[in-house]
Amino acid sequence: MRSPGLFPCLALAALLPWQSASADPLKSEDCGARLAQLDTARKQAPGSAEVETLRHQATRACLGGGGDARRPAPTARAPLVVPPPVVTAEPAQPVPPAPPSPAIERPPVVTSCDPAGCWDSNGTRLNRAGPQLIGPRGACTTVGTTVHCP
Repeated sequence: MRSPGLFPCLALAALLPWQSASADPLKSEDCGARLAQLDTARKQAPGSAEVETLRHQATRACLGGGGDARRPAPTARAPLVVPPPVVTAEPAQPVPPAPPSPAIERPPVVTSCDPAGCWDSNGTRLNRAGPQLIGPRGACTTVGTTVHCP
C-alpha cells in the first residue's frame, strides 16, 4: 500500500526544475542568446549604438522590466539642506582691569666714554676716578656696559 502523501511529493519534485528554470530569467535561453549577441557586438564595435541597443535587449531578457533602469549618478541626489547653526551669545561680563604691574626699571647702560668719564643711557655723567666710575651718589659698579650706581 502506498502512502497517500508520496504522489503529491513526486509530482511537486518533478515540477520544481521546470518552475525554477522558467522563474529565473537569468537562466532562460533568451537571456543567454541576448548576452552572446551583446558580447559579440562589444568585441566588434565597442561603444556603438548597436551595443547600447543590444544591452537594453539583454537587460529586458535577463532582468525583466523595460531595460531603461540605470543606477542613479552620485550627483543626481538632491543636495542636503542643513540649517544654519544657531549661536546664542551670552551677555559679556565686564572684565576687571588687571592690576598695574610694578614698574621695572632697567639699569642704565654706558653709551659713550671719554678720558674723563662716561655718559649713561639716563643722561647722567659718570666721572672717572682711576678704573672706577663715580656717579652723583657714589661709586658705580659696571658689568659689561650696564652701570649700577647707588
